[in-house]
Amino acid sequence: MDNIIKAKKVVQNNQEFLLGVFKISQVRTFTKFTERLIVGYKDAEDEDKVFDDQKQIIPDYNPQIQRKSNNAKVERIADFLITDPTAMFPTNIVIAIPQQVIEEKFEDEEGNTTITLNSIVKEQLEKENGDVFLTIIDGQHRIKGIERAIERLNYSIKNPDEISELEKNKAILERLLNLELIVTFFIDPILEYQAMIFSTINKTQTKVPENLVFSLFGLTKDDTPQKTSLEVVLALNGLEKSPFYNRIKLVGGNYMRGENIPLSQATMVKSILFNICKNQREAEIERNKERSNLKNNPNNLPFRNYYASNNDKMIIRIMYSFFSAVRETLKHSNDKPFWDFDSTPETNVLQTNVGYQALMKLLVDILKVAKEDDKDKKAFYSKYLEKVRTLDFIDSGDEKRYPFTSKSIKLLYNDLKAKAEL
Repeated sequence: MDNIIKAKKVVQNNQEFLLGVFKISQVRTFTKFTERLIVGYKDAEDEDKVFDDQKQIIPDYNPQIQRKSNNAKVERIADFLITDPTAMFPTNIVIAIPQQVIEEKFEDEEGNTTITLNSIVKEQLEKENGDVFLTIIDGQHRIKGIERAIERLNYSIKNPDEISELEKNKAILERLLNLELIVTFFIDPILEYQAMIFSTINKTQTKVPENLVFSLFGLTKDDTPQKTSLEVVLALNGLEKSPFYNRIKLVGGNYMRGENIPLSQATMVKSILFNICKNQREAEIERNKERSNLKNNPNNLPFRNYYASNNDKMIIRIMYSFFSAVRETLKHSNDKPFWDFDSTPETNVLQTNVGYQALMKLLVDILKVAKEDDKDKKAFYSKYLEKVRTLDFIDSGDEKRYPFTSKSIKLLYNDLKAKAEL
């Protein structure tokens, strides 16, 4: 029944809560995302608001308290649910049940608990602007993302481009509605307690480092842009004659304290990945697609066609050729490459993350005007790099033009582009 919640009582440090597992279709019968937050209840005074000899439950809202959603985050969650057949939420959704909507509560000796909710809970949820009595303490964006995914799928099913897409979206929707969520319930917690729960959950969570995330893509058997980008980086770092040989700080690497390794694995992987896929959101969607489905290239991404045609080696060759040209062309007055760490007594901008990212932007511009046969030729890139040799990469002036901060990436790139006459 829609108004029945079955869960197990859990006790931690004398604090009780209920733990249950519910399909998404079931969760939607007792809660949904809302920006409004109920701060209390008041009894109806009008006789026409009385039913079953009980006064109707009237929630009291504080107009100053609103819980806005991050729309970009919601769309990413919806993308995840729609495009990834292995999508899951292993962490709990945390929900508060007010005492006012509990019609009956039964608990057996083993802690198995059954709660019967007042019918008003579901009735209000079915209204466009109805009251949401069961408040989501933690997991608002996950619930909103689920709602958005269902909304998008329903729209696609009603407005199909072709029969195959119709059947595919119906199958995805059915899979999504049957997805099970782990739900934690607190009965009648005061607002301060809800805030404490939310704060505790989110304060103690540690963001997974990007370096580790991209390393984990290397463990999967699936063929994805992320995995290809990682494999390109590992190849460039491992080839002894590569300009990136031992220049990239890899996850799990054994490095000496103070050792100068300017490029992180995540920085390098993203620089490859975002020349295959437009951005992080598109990369997440397209990692679930076959390579051949990425042959369309509306944004003219330089590495996309190579990935789509299963020619990852060409990406390695382009990176190898361009940065070898950088190393051989851009030299200090002592004829040592700026790229090499022993070229000058002090670090110059080309040896930093700033220099690498600015040079990658320049490479993208050069590839736009290059013929296919020239793209893996070191001599081709040297023609452009010869023009930028007059830039002061050591940045020896009184006022540093290229401080080693992210703001300098665009400035250095613009100077390189202007000198290269692109």
